[in-house]
Amino acid sequence: MGCLLALAALAEGIVLCQMRVDPWRLAALLTCFSLVLGAFVGLTSSAFIKELRHRAAQSAWMAFLMPFALLLPYLVYVLGTRTFSLIGLGKLTAYIAVPILLLLPDRLHPKQRMGWRDLVAMLALALPVSAGWLSGIWTWPQELYLFRPFTCVCVGAYAFIVLRNLEGVGYRLVWRRADIAEGVINFVAFAILAIPLGIWLGFLHPHANDFSVGQLGLRFVGIYLTIAIPEEMLFRGLLQNLLVKTITRGPRGLYGLLIASVIFGAAHLDHPPVPNWKYAILATLAGVFYGNAYRTRQRLSAPALTHALVDTAWHFWF
Repeated sequence: MGCLLALAALAEGIVLCQMRVDPWRLAALLTCFSLVLGAFVGLTSSAFIKELRHRAAQSAWMAFLMPFALLLPYLVYVLGTRTFSLIGLGKLTAYIAVPILLLLPDRLHPKQRMGWRDLVAMLALALPVSAGWLSGIWTWPQELYLFRPFTCVCVGAYAFIVLRNLEGVGYRLVWRRADIAEGVINFVAFAILAIPLGIWLGFLHPHANDFSVGQLGLRFVGIYLTIAIPEEMLFRGLLQNLLVKTITRGPRGLYGLLIASVIFGAAHLDHPPVPNWKYAILATLAGVFYGNAYRTRQRLSAPALTHALVDTAWHFWF
């Protein structure tokens, strides 16, 4: 965490040398980002998860209150940027509280099969982000979307991995060599099927695009962290994982993968023009390959790599 704050201070110095901006507001923004990023990365640590589980098992109040530490970065941000809003604070507090309250009963008696509270908790994590209900919370220097997926991952990781003791989520950000191989193989396999299908459906439109290597790299990293990791945690690490543990008939893991893929595809129907069935078809197909990468590696870094490669290629060439 100290390293992240030091990098934030360095970033502020660089920005202030380049443009005129309120240094206190900038410091609050960068400090908030560093703290949220610290939680985002910290929850990938097995030792940190073990410690949080131990503390959560000691007291129900401790288990409930610990995730509200995520309010600290928000308070640093709004007080420093002078954008405090009771509505914004209420939205963020409710977003943290709802999945925690839903899964608190499973704290001491974890079960691996899916229950109704799991489904409602996943919906409570996903819907506010996709529907834009978390707008009006981080508003300086403009509406900042970045904090929403990061907060979603942090709350989801605590609720399911720490509080509910769900195994096999595989929340990892850093790739191993096998993750890269699996991610690339599934990307290539998906592209072979999806490109001609997407062109035939009239959804994909190949085009040339001028860009630099730096733009490509920044876009890829942004997609990986703010789209691929959050969506893969929800649809593969939580939903597919629980479905596989619940559905014991048939080829191992296949039905869970297919159901999660169909739900993933259906989640894209609300993209204009609604209902966007072409997008839903391709997203369902993509979900099969993302799910296959997850099933093979049991680490979110593999399907998130496939996901980020797909979205990056789509942005620049289709």
